[in-house]
Amino acid sequence: MDVIDRIVKGEPLGKAAIKTTVEGYLTGSVSKEEMTAFLRAVCAHGMSDRDATYLTEVMLESGKTLSFRRRQYPYADKHSTGGVADSTTLIIAPIVAAAGVPFLKMSGRKLGHTGGTIDKLESFYGLRTELTIPEAESVVERTGAAIIAQTKDLVPADKALYKLRDETDTVRSLPLIASSVVSKKLASGADVLVLDVKAGNGAFMKTVEEGEALAKLMVHILHSHGKKAAAVLSDMNSPLGDGVGGAMELVDAVEVLEGKEGRLRDLALLIAGKLITLAKGVAPEEGQREALGILTSGKALAKFREIITAQGGSLELLKQETRDRIFFAREAGVVTAQKDGYVAHVDCVKLGFLARDQENGGGYGMRVPFKVGSAVKAGDALVRLYGKTPTDEAMLRALSDCFVISDAPVEPDPLVYRIIE
Repeated sequence: MDVIDRIVKGEPLGKAAIKTTVEGYLTGSVSKEEMTAFLRAVCAHGMSDRDATYLTEVMLESGKTLSFRRRQYPYADKHSTGGVADSTTLIIAPIVAAAGVPFLKMSGRKLGHTGGTIDKLESFYGLRTELTIPEAESVVERTGAAIIAQTKDLVPADKALYKLRDETDTVRSLPLIASSVVSKKLASGADVLVLDVKAGNGAFMKTVEEGEALAKLMVHILHSHGKKAAAVLSDMNSPLGDGVGGAMELVDAVEVLEGKEGRLRDLALLIAGKLITLAKGVAPEEGQREALGILTSGKALAKFREIITAQGGSLELLKQETRDRIFFAREAGVVTAQKDGYVAHVDCVKLGFLARDQENGGGYGMRVPFKVGSAVKAGDALVRLYGKTPTDEAMLRALSDCFVISDAPVEPDPLVYRIIE
């Protein structure tokens, strides 16, 4: 294929060549082997920002693009590149909605070592996430926000390419990641977006430099399509919150809405404030102040109750006694620190996969309260697991291996490395 030679030589491709390649793969005139060679060439040699923008447009044009009724403020949305113990969407949605900014987010299910927002929400008995767009708009009309599963007719080219990328180990490429994420965000109809780009051992982007490059590229593509956008480059060398696993991550978010402090709360507030700032065109300090006031006043929790009810869910899990009876009645195992010291490393990927394994076996997940830099004493619980079945020794040993304890103090990682405007 001539297009591969041009990638290898660093020559521009142009929209026509990219469109021919992608559409050809969808229709069958470009074989799976040829498309795999294209993806591998992009992974190895990169792609200019202009061609990454063209690739995004080609994927966007492969399906429908949503548009919504005009309101006082534009629709807002957020996206995370994926991490462990990240339930910020469940906190951000009610804050932004309570600020009067409409928020309609299409979220995914758990993938690999990362949890899925839809899986967490479906812990609420009766809650519907498979809503049509008119149904979702009706929920936004009533409550200000809706969180639904991704629809099948948006960006079909991305679905086809992502499946092939997953099969051929061509996922970790800046232009391929950026075009995949941004094409879905452009199709979803929002005009204001904040991207949470993770960097660290538990993220796709392992270094701050890689994360910053991805964040800048995605913001550039969004700006070129007339969107108000920013990106937050946040840490994923430690689990963001304390809960790992769908039920525990849901509990984490509810506890933040009830007043719990920590990294999860701080990042959710930052992103919510940024969305309010961009949507209302106010000073950043004003957006942050409004987000904080909504959370601390209890308005965010009240709005969350409205959203759950509007999507058909029972509010029973919002009662502490219900959560204690269902999730915390049985401790399924504990991993303790073997000596005094400081947490020097947490293997977030391994931790996430082990949480998925525990969930698949009927467990509710785990609590992981210590982060990189935390001081621990011998006997402190590094991990507490919850579920009806005791955790076997092999998993407990594997969880213990996720942590490195140092004798010397360890500098904590910053929660946020950069903000890209």
